[in-house]
Amino acid sequence: MDDHRTDTESLEPLVVSVQEAERITGHGKTRLYEELAKGSITAKKSGTRTLIVLDSLRKYIEALPNATFRKTVP
Repeated sequence: MDDHRTDTESLEPLVVSVQEAERITGHGKTRLYEELAKGSITAKKSGTRTLIVLDSLRKYIEALPNATFRKTVP
């Protein structure tokens, strides 16, 4: 039996809404639009909707510096 998936629910989206990008990144709308203006994240327009390209969002997050923490002495 072929295991070719045609169920659209198993496919990962190519784009997400600005609201979904806020949820994914933890950034607010203003910060996302700042990153869009800088070209750090890319978007497409569908009518009046702004759709964030998920691959660009991943690359943006991967390019962020790693968090560093100081050890605390008890």
